[in-house]
Amino acid sequence: MAIGDNRFILLLVAGCIAFFSSARFAWCQELEPRTYSNTPTGVNVLSVGYAYSSGNVLLDPTLPIEDLDGNLNIAMLGYVRSFALMGRNAKFKAFVPYAFGDWKGAVEGVPADRNAQGFGDFRLKLDWNFYGAPALDSGAFPSWQQKTIVGGSIQLVTPTSDYDSDKLLNLGTNRWAIRPELGVSRRLGNWTLELIGAVWLFGDNDDFFGGNKLEQDPIYIAKGHIVYTLRPGFWIGLGLGYGRGGQTAVNGEPRATEQENLRYGIVVSYPLNKQHGISASFASAENNGVGAEFDSFALRYQYAWGDF
Repeated sequence: MAIGDNRFILLLVAGCIAFFSSARFAWCQELEPRTYSNTPTGVNVLSVGYAYSSGNVLLDPTLPIEDLDGNLNIAMLGYVRSFALMGRNAKFKAFVPYAFGDWKGAVEGVPADRNAQGFGDFRLKLDWNFYGAPALDSGAFPSWQQKTIVGGSIQLVTPTSDYDSDKLLNLGTNRWAIRPELGVSRRLGNWTLELIGAVWLFGDNDDFFGGNKLEQDPIYIAKGHIVYTLRPGFWIGLGLGYGRGGQTAVNGEPRATEQENLRYGIVVSYPLNKQHGISASFASAENNGVGAEFDSFALRYQYAWGDF
């Protein structure tokens, strides 16, 4: 592969920020293709985008809302930096959404609705491919070929968004959350197969809906992706995820809110040149009980710069 052509691979970093799930606030199995791909070190990617979701889409899907119908618009800003960590490839990611939407539903049989807009919770993420993905600069990267990569990541959600404890529906959750994850990626010609396991761990919301205390059990997640690369930087990915758990308790009293969610999606990433790229995605979610159930579309633009 020629070095000039290989520069398109720098846009694969942007694929790590092109999440299938547009409803990024929903605690569920977020589908993120190419998280465990190798990239040259010293590359930065800025991503901006727009997403629209409709259906039973909640910022916190554990809330006791009946017959919910909502529309959610999200403007997204993300940043990725690739670097070396103990001789292996790593990526730092930051993401902030600005959302506006409207919802109609019922709380214990009483009709309720709300319009809201503002920033969602700020997220930080660290990916580290500790096996099969050496840290390489742009000069050494073109000769490297992927076989099997094993890696892990940890994502932190901070309670930094707009929150009103007098409202049941909010743009943020007023609590910390963390998601450790392990994944394996295997390249077979133009195909890449990925298998991932993760768990969401939640802090408490001590100011939930009028000053109550909301607690939540972990949500356990399994995900799989199939990615086909047409040429460097131009690829199509399919994803499927399953999540279960997350029962909540209010003031120590358990609620019937255990989740069982299925999510699937498709994403297309296309490089315009060595620094600019675009991606488009569709995702859908179904649940058995509580949890998000929606259709979602997203478009993103990515700009790469750095050591290449």
